[in-house]
Amino acid sequence: MHIRSMSDFDWQATTTPGSEKYEIWRGGPDAYMVAYRFKAGTVIKAHAPLIWEQLTVISGRWQLNDHVLGPGDVAVSAPNEEHQERALEDTVVIVSIGNKDLPA
Repeated sequence: MHIRSMSDFDWQATTTPGSEKYEIWRGGPDAYMVAYRFKAGTVIKAHAPLIWEQLTVISGRWQLNDHVLGPGDVAVSAPNEEHQERALEDTVVIVSIGNKDLPA
């Protein structure tokens, strides 16, 4: 069992200005869970990952393409599904990455 409080996370800078991450769990290159926190206005450029992504908003407001998500909202992107993201306010999200071989 792995239990951590977000207040204890050792946040690390990413290559995207305005964002930090903490790796919660890793089961392999295509299976992991990461917490990200973003400053308002941070943009994640359009991308189309080769694997499943599940995003859960913990706090703040997050824009995924034309959809605005708030705390408790979940979005799932299928492999090769292009999307762009933006923090509308200071935001924390949890991203779970799934194996690329999972069925639709």
